[in-house]
Amino acid sequence: MDGPLQRLPNDPEMLHGIIGRLNDQLAQSERERAEQSLRLEQQSNTLQQQTQRIDQLLEYIELLRRKRFGRSADRIPDSQLGLFDETELEALIAALEAELPADTAPPATRAEDTVAPPKDKPVRRPLPSHLPRVERILDLPAAEKAAMGEDWVLIGYDSSEQLAVIPRQTYVIEYKRAKYVARDEDVPGAEVGVKIAPRPAQIIPKSIAHSSLLASIVTSKFVDALPLYRQEKIFAREGIALGRQTMAGLLIQLQTPLQPVAAALKELLRRGPVVHVDETPVQVLREPGRENTQDSYMWVFCGGPPDTPVRWFEYAPSRAAEVPRRVLFPADVDPPPLPLYLQSDGYGAYGVLAAAPGIVGHAGCWAHVRRKFVDAANGRNAGAAQQMVALIGELYAVERRLRDADPQTRLRGRAEHSRAILMRIRQWLDRTATRVLPKSLLGEAIGYALGQWPILITFLEDGHLEIDNNTAENAIRPFVVGRTNWLFAGSPKGAETSALLYSLIETAKANGLEPWASLNHLFEHLPSAKSPEAVAALLPHHLKMDDLKREGGIR
Repeated sequence: MDGPLQRLPNDPEMLHGIIGRLNDQLAQSERERAEQSLRLEQQSNTLQQQTQRIDQLLEYIELLRRKRFGRSADRIPDSQLGLFDETELEALIAALEAELPADTAPPATRAEDTVAPPKDKPVRRPLPSHLPRVERILDLPAAEKAAMGEDWVLIGYDSSEQLAVIPRQTYVIEYKRAKYVARDEDVPGAEVGVKIAPRPAQIIPKSIAHSSLLASIVTSKFVDALPLYRQEKIFAREGIALGRQTMAGLLIQLQTPLQPVAAALKELLRRGPVVHVDETPVQVLREPGRENTQDSYMWVFCGGPPDTPVRWFEYAPSRAAEVPRRVLFPADVDPPPLPLYLQSDGYGAYGVLAAAPGIVGHAGCWAHVRRKFVDAANGRNAGAAQQMVALIGELYAVERRLRDADPQTRLRGRAEHSRAILMRIRQWLDRTATRVLPKSLLGEAIGYALGQWPILITFLEDGHLEIDNNTAENAIRPFVVGRTNWLFAGSPKGAETSALLYSLIETAKANGLEPWASLNHLFEHLPSAKSPEAVAALLPHHLKMDDLKREGGIR
């Protein structure tokens, strides 16, 4: 039989050579297969990483699209709210844990369930009763009345109202100071010559600006976000030449006479059980040793006793923890500040500040946590993110019920209701953290919540604490809105003045006062306040809006 075996040599050495070559070829094939398998594994890993990166970028693109063109509120899209009530969430979780396919389609609804509830018919609200009324009698034309003769009798009037405006009235106060001279040189004191009545005390001596004008400029800029150049144009339309440089100079001059009020506010700030802190960037020109493009910061502190809230703004070139430490625990204050709770967002400097001896506890912000999960709910893990949004909503429902309660009642209510919800939230976070990509929107939200967990549960310790840091965020929001209009502060002195004026305005608002009326009263009476007690009497919590209305002519 003729075959391959018959063609093999009989020489053992030649056979060993053939076997060796076959073994080498086999080893080479094994190496090539191993290298190919490794390349395939590397390509698979690279493809998986690229897919994950694409998913992450798509999430961010969708998030940016919604932030750019969607609603600005931190809420889940209305179209998704009906898909995940508590029962469906529990069913979904159970399905995931059992690794069974989960049907995420919306539940079937009956036709009658899809009918929108009837909306109340819009009702025009009555115009404010405190506004003055001007009557205008509207009657039939004289010819028509003559044709009616005596057969028609007037029985009354049909009334309706319109809101009208008189352009603001700017006026000049002309001070006439009485002058006296002695009848003859024998009158006692005649040697002094002419006696003249003293000038009224003014917050800016010899200024053309009355306290009411100063209050108007400050309110327009820091409450209504009208930059000085726009106010200049408004004055020009009224025939008044009041330039922006003049107004800026007036504001800067307010800083020195207002220092006693600033000191009283800062001292009161440290006398409460809790201080909320937040900060935001601000560009300040002509800072020594710094480029004009570098960011400085405006800090806000919300504190004071519960019945006398204080809002304090502090400008600083730095974002370091030393800034709030200097405000809250200055070395030269006697008596020293009382121990207090710190409430803030998750910025690292607050963790450093929380270690200061005067801080008894550090509370976090659930609004920041919720915001991250709302962002994730607009991404690719919408269903899971909405589960957490719903759980956080339960925490806020408890807070709404306890909003007007005293601290002890709030403390008991949170222990009874919020503590159990927090346990469910933590279990959800621990369970879900292993199922999502750390770099996805949901993964980052979970990582943030777990990293902040120790300070997120601090609000259970004291009824004076809030569930979030919205107190500070709401106080600093007017500054952020104004910054979009005036863009930057012209100098460190200007930034310090802005901080002081924002402090006065936001403290007045926190105490239920209208800003212009409060500032007008302060600017008018501060020059006559010669003692700490007199200065303290001008602080917002000692004033009543009804008194300010009568004083300022507000109707």
